[in-house]
Amino acid sequence: MLFRRENKLPQTTPPSPKGHALCLGLAIVAAVGCRQRDDRTSRLPDRDIAEASSPTETSNLGLQPELTESTVVIPLDKLGLADARVGESSDLSTWTTEQWSSAIGQQLTVIGEYLRSGTDAAREKLEPIADGSFSGRLRPRTLQNAFQDGVIGVRRQTRAQSAEEPLNELPGHVAFAKTLDELRAPLQAAHHVENHFKVIRITQDSPTRFGSRILFEQHGDLDGNSVQQRAFWDCTWAIGTDRTLQIASVSLSDYEETTARVPPAGDTQPAHLFTDCTQHVLGKNSSFAEQLSQSTDHWLDRLEFRYGIDPGAWLGMALGDVNGDGLDDVYVCQPGGLPNRLYVQQADGTAVDRSQDAGLDWLDHSHSSLFVDLDNDGDQDLVIAVKAGLIFLENDGRGNFQVAAVRSVPQSNPYALSAADFDADGLLDVYVACYSQRRSETDRQFIQRPIPYHDANNGGRNQLLRNEGNFQFRDVTNVTGLDGNNRRFSFAASWEDYDNDGDIDLYVANDYGRNNLYRNDGGSFTDVAATAGVEDISAGMSVTWGDYNNDGWMDLYVSNMFSSAGNRIAYQRQFREEHQNQKTLADYQRHAKGNSLFVNMGDGTFQDVSEPAGVTIGRWAWSSLFADINNDGWEDILVANGFITQQDTDDL
Repeated sequence: MLFRRENKLPQTTPPSPKGHALCLGLAIVAAVGCRQRDDRTSRLPDRDIAEASSPTETSNLGLQPELTESTVVIPLDKLGLADARVGESSDLSTWTTEQWSSAIGQQLTVIGEYLRSGTDAAREKLEPIADGSFSGRLRPRTLQNAFQDGVIGVRRQTRAQSAEEPLNELPGHVAFAKTLDELRAPLQAAHHVENHFKVIRITQDSPTRFGSRILFEQHGDLDGNSVQQRAFWDCTWAIGTDRTLQIASVSLSDYEETTARVPPAGDTQPAHLFTDCTQHVLGKNSSFAEQLSQSTDHWLDRLEFRYGIDPGAWLGMALGDVNGDGLDDVYVCQPGGLPNRLYVQQADGTAVDRSQDAGLDWLDHSHSSLFVDLDNDGDQDLVIAVKAGLIFLENDGRGNFQVAAVRSVPQSNPYALSAADFDADGLLDVYVACYSQRRSETDRQFIQRPIPYHDANNGGRNQLLRNEGNFQFRDVTNVTGLDGNNRRFSFAASWEDYDNDGDIDLYVANDYGRNNLYRNDGGSFTDVAATAGVEDISAGMSVTWGDYNNDGWMDLYVSNMFSSAGNRIAYQRQFREEHQNQKTLADYQRHAKGNSLFVNMGDGTFQDVSEPAGVTIGRWAWSSLFADINNDGWEDILVANGFITQQDTDDL
């Protein structure tokens, strides 16, 4: 997601490792089963509509079981819910909003089909969907230019356009089809169109009507350019006399249309900001075809679990110039039992696998790695976070590495690495973000239980390792003040002098709760996240600093998890109504909100500008980065998201 500002591998057993693979399992198990009829309409239960719930309650009106049957099996003990009553019933009949969401999803499938194809057959299926009095418009008549350079153009609706004259002069289904035609007009000649919908809010207006907020996204490729559309639809749905579900009105907000055009001297291929060049860069290496191009499922079937293969890998990579030729090289971390890979960049833009020659084909499950000059000799050394602890490798300047030190992390599993000279002694120090405690400390649970789920304080213990020289490191976490609030489920950490006082400060993004901002005062740290306004209680997974408004103060972007289901459920009265105070409820609601952008106010505090900036919905955002991708002097935001690598209809 992109936010713009205005050696042969074995088939059954691995090669002998350089070091013993020390394993600790970490996985997430979820089972979701569903069955849906292929009806073109959604019907309500065969009972008297008068028995439906009142406008202030949403617990009695649902969908007919034979239309949609859903079973959600949630292993609450493994997910770590402190109170199993949160989800003691897996029957969606107790959650009317989820039944409505399922029914809306069926209607959106029909709408999406028409937007993609525009065929008469798809158009016929629209008639039962629209209420006879339908009104609304899905694409503004005029759009305002928001951004334009040589390649990218962005146009948006103005606030006044949200109240445009509706299409009331036509019958409901005709008006509905017409507004869909207007929406698909920019993609009329597209070679390929994809669209996606997310139901992110449900509200009840009356016993026979309810509302929904839907995120709509569509894109397609045309000769010489590509088009992307994005908007929120605030819809009203009518429950018909025959129990069918029909769209009665739609109000459009935040409509945005982006076009990428090929420069005049370019070819006629569709324009994109980025082009996938993986095959060109790595394709000549046997390790690419035999290892990296294979799915996790492929290796789960071929490697023994004792080697450390893990379906939920959470693996990173490192960039650095290992041989001093001025070209960046890449080190790719791999699951246990598969060798890590070092690809060295060549002058022609390709990369050559030098993992074995460089001494970096480790088989231990490696969560992350970091190229960094630890001995001040001018070359990039390497730190690898494996399940047992840390491996420090010294670079000879030509891209050959030898083990210089090994350090265990006995209490926790090291996940992410970051380096900075926190005490200004001229040597780079290493901060180790640790997600969870080791299995022996958690009663041999397969996955550690965060307690409480929304504000857990029983995770791993992060470490600050002071560089003493000659690859000797000392744990100074406690004496520097970094052991305060240090039992979170930490995914990532990043250093930056946010207060412009000359020393480097530290932000830690934590899963299941609040984050840390450790202010550095001459080598001593204080957690000021709460007073600075950046605790950001959520599912923190990454953090990046950048001066996005060019005011001289570094701003903060934190990647979390946007959940459409969470946004629907957490705002319903039924959601733990008897057990939650308003503060806890607000924490749960924020947990589903998505990513956060904090602008630095210059006085030690930050202001949350996520929603007005339009940067919250980054899906499950595992990583993010401020970067000026078009060289216009303004920081843009890149977000890496998803969860399941193979094709899946419910992919996040």
